[in-house]
Amino acid sequence: MSSFNQDRNEIAATLSRLAAVLLEYSQKNAKLGIFPHARADGDALGAALSLTLALQQLGASATVFTDEELAPSLKFLPGTDNVSVYRDEKSEQQLDFVIAVDLNSPDRLERREEFFMKTEQYALIDHHVRKQENKGLELVYTKASSTCELVFRLIEELETLSSQKLFNDDIATLLIAGLMTDTGRFSYNNTTPRGLRQTAWLIEEFNVNLSTLTHELFERTTVTQLQIRGDIFASMRLEAGGRILLAAVSRDMMDQRGARDDDLDYLSSEMREADGVDVSILLRESPDRSEIQASVRSNSCLDAAAFSKHFGGGGHVRAAGFTLEDVSLAEAETLALAQAEIMLDQCKL
Repeated sequence: MSSFNQDRNEIAATLSRLAAVLLEYSQKNAKLGIFPHARADGDALGAALSLTLALQQLGASATVFTDEELAPSLKFLPGTDNVSVYRDEKSEQQLDFVIAVDLNSPDRLERREEFFMKTEQYALIDHHVRKQENKGLELVYTKASSTCELVFRLIEELETLSSQKLFNDDIATLLIAGLMTDTGRFSYNNTTPRGLRQTAWLIEEFNVNLSTLTHELFERTTVTQLQIRGDIFASMRLEAGGRILLAAVSRDMMDQRGARDDDLDYLSSEMREADGVDVSILLRESPDRSEIQASVRSNSCLDAAAFSKHFGGGGHVRAAGFTLEDVSLAEAETLALAQAEIMLDQCKL
């Protein structure tokens, strides 16, 4: 059996097991928690909310728990009234089962990790690269374009097992939002035939406003966003003979404009499009100045996931990220540039 077919069979088996477990909990009116990664994007939130709405139809009491308020660009999505922002231990509830979506390890949940791990049983649904093999109800399939592509299949399986129609206009909108987000509107190399077929079916069967989705997710902007991006564009610099485009964003820069972290969404991808650039690196200070958060995008032989993994992060071959603690912004620049130059030199040999 080819490795591809083996992967495909293992994923199908895990989907069936996970669907059976979720159906059993839902039919018992269990309390389920869905946990997207911190600073949830369209794929993480789309996967979390679509699964939540499906499980609620089956009888579950399902809630999405996030680390922070949703980005303004995502608040238009259906089902956001099912989101609970985790503040501290007072925000915790007794849950029967928990599911992490769009992250490959519970430690990516940051402040919510301890809350998540208090529940004896958990599942994990993701498409990012990781070293360890799947175990139990961990569904990590790196050949999927997005986590929403996997959640689509899970909802299909739930429909089959329950003999109940679950897909609807809201779930279709959420799934397409995730599929569009992680494939760059179906323009990135991770776009899959399955994801395109799923999208076509959802558009054909349900009322999905693609114009609104595109505007809210990719085109909507504010004067503040334009101003902070202008500041960053003016200060970014080329390194390694023009192969690396680096932007370092201090908290002072953000505060001066009254900007939020999500005002920089997609900026690292825009940087990657500059002529001659192999790798773009966007570094920014966290709001409390305790961390440096990095977004990495690659056009070349440099593996962004491997690069980010060097610093404890991860992601995809072309798009990844990591977080550095106890270093200054200047120190983070030095570390990131040094590693990027090493990897660019190695991969061109």
